[in-house]
Amino acid sequence: MKILVLRNLIAIWAVATAFFVLSFPARAEEVGDKSPLLTVVELFTSQACPRSPAGDHNLSKIADRPDVLALTFPVTYWDYLGWADTFALEEFTERQKFYIARLKDQWLYTPQAVVQGQQGISAEDTDALETAIANTRQLSLALPEPQLSEDRSTLTLVQDRLTSSANTVLQVVFFERGPITVEVSAGKNAGKTLSYVNVVRSLAEMNTDIMTVPENLRSLSCAVLLQDSVDGRILGARVCSSAENS
Repeated sequence: MKILVLRNLIAIWAVATAFFVLSFPARAEEVGDKSPLLTVVELFTSQACPRSPAGDHNLSKIADRPDVLALTFPVTYWDYLGWADTFALEEFTERQKFYIARLKDQWLYTPQAVVQGQQGISAEDTDALETAIANTRQLSLALPEPQLSEDRSTLTLVQDRLTSSANTVLQVVFFERGPITVEVSAGKNAGKTLSYVNVVRSLAEMNTDIMTVPENLRSLSCAVLLQDSVDGRILGARVCSSAENS
């Protein structure tokens, strides 16, 4: 009887283990994928904020790293200071507020960097930024490679290897690599020429294996993010295949 019970327990454990493995993306070394695991750094910035240029500069210094996906999200809430940010979208402000509600000891400010959806820091602090990247790198998971069609009109990502948890969402981000420069003629940064990299132009959920890319976004680079919609953690990220060298 003891042997039978032991065999049953082993069988249950094997099934449970198999379910867990199939329910989550594999780590890169498990699937033979040689692409680096990406740490996502989201910079919330504003052309109207006098402190933001330092954060913009620091993001540009890490944007070319193969282990980092650096994204610039211009926000709207400083527009009243005399200059409306030319790239800002209200949805980017809402994304920052989403993080603020979940991160410890953080508030709404610029330039703020959110690393892997898990740690918020001042983007002016290069040492803190490097430490946050190092601390969250191991938490990233390998995702299937998103494939853009030759004419860049469709994006395909086989999602059956991704987690089926109701709390996770797959997001597609389209961004302009740059550098892009903007001459500010009013407000706190009047007279300055500001420079940006990887400015986000669109962020949307991907609910099917194939997505039609809007025509105005087809010239941009893109990446996919797998994110927990409850606590904000980014579980994995991958740059679209034909956008990597764009």
